[in-house]
Amino acid sequence: MRSSKAKAEKYTDLTPDDIKRYLDKFRKSILKGKYIISKNQNRQENIDFIEDYKIDMKKEKEILLGIQYDDFCYAVDNKKEEFAHEKLYIFCKSHELDYLG
Repeated sequence: MRSSKAKAEKYTDLTPDDIKRYLDKFRKSILKGKYIISKNQNRQENIDFIEDYKIDMKKEKEILLGIQYDDFCYAVDNKKEEFAHEKLYIFCKSHELDYLG
């Protein structure tokens, strides 16, 4: 018997050009305002982080647009069945913040 949940595969072999192409699309979406930072009951950590550091839309964009290809860690398959065709790209970006906004 097979489980209906697909195992998310981890991808670490993307080339710098693969990542740069992804980031180019990502940045275009940010600049067009076509992105969402989820702020629902399943994303309380997002709400807390945004409130704690007083991050407004301008700061959100600054942080997101600052992501570079060498901040890339890995990609994984989306575990949600309806989005199984998507890969999620994981980046680790350091950005200095304070509680004063």
